[in-house]
Order: sequence, then structure tokens, then C-alpha cells
Amino acid sequence: MTAYIASAAGAVFLTVVVGMIIPDGKMAKSITFVLKIACILVLLSPLINIFSIDIGAETGAIIDYDGLSDILSSNQSAQLEKLIFEQFGVGCECSVYIDYDGQSLNQTGVLISADDAESSLIEEIVSYLRELGYININVNEKIY
Repeated sequence: MTAYIASAAGAVFLTVVVGMIIPDGKMAKSITFVLKIACILVLLSPLINIFSIDIGAETGAIIDYDGLSDILSSNQSAQLEKLIFEQFGVGCECSVYIDYDGQSLNQTGVLISADDAESSLIEEIVSYLRELGYININVNEKIY
């Protein structure tokens, strides 16, 4: 309350002082008009604050986590396909599954269908993906 009284008194004082300092003329009328409007707004600020909406008080931002997880899943799938091709020279189709658990986005599994994958190559790919931190890894040979 004291802050409000101090700001109101300051606005009124500033309006009076500026009104006494500026010379008469059209510019003086414009300046005093603007200062009077500012003074009125300062005096009415408690009423303005009653109707203000505090956006920060919302429970949380609205985010489409399903859409976000789909985008992350497709991006990681494409990156994993490139990574496996560079590492093993095998073309494949990857599906990285990402879900939102209410607090964070987590990778929940990987499905890989590789071209001409022998069992030894499948084991190498699985161990490589485990080293990268992937979980629930399923590698299959692509069937045509």
C-alpha cells in the first residue's frame, strides 16, 4: 500500500513540476495532457490489477506430448538408420519408440528390420545399440 501511495504522490508531483517548468504554448498543452493521463493511470492501477490475468499461475504450458514424441521418434529413427548403415554397411528400417510418462519423454524400444542380416550381424547390432543406451531392442531380417 505504501508503494502505491508513493507512486501516486510521485506521479502527481511530477505532473505539477513539469507543468510549472515548461513554457506556454501548444507543446505545453500536449505534454500536460500526457502527464495527466499517466497520473490517472497510476491512480487507477489498483483497479487495473484486479482485472489482470496472471498467465504464469497456470498449471503448466499446453504441449502436445504425443505429437512431440512422434516427431522425436521419426527423427531418431532416421538418425539410427544412418548410424547403422555407417557402422555396419547394412540398410535397414528403424523404429524408435518414444513415450511420455507424465514427466518426461523416454525411449521405450527399438525395432530394426535389416537387409540380409545374419545372426552374427544381428548380435553385433544389438550389442552396439545397448552400448548407445537403447533398451528393448528387436532386430530382425527384412522379409520381402
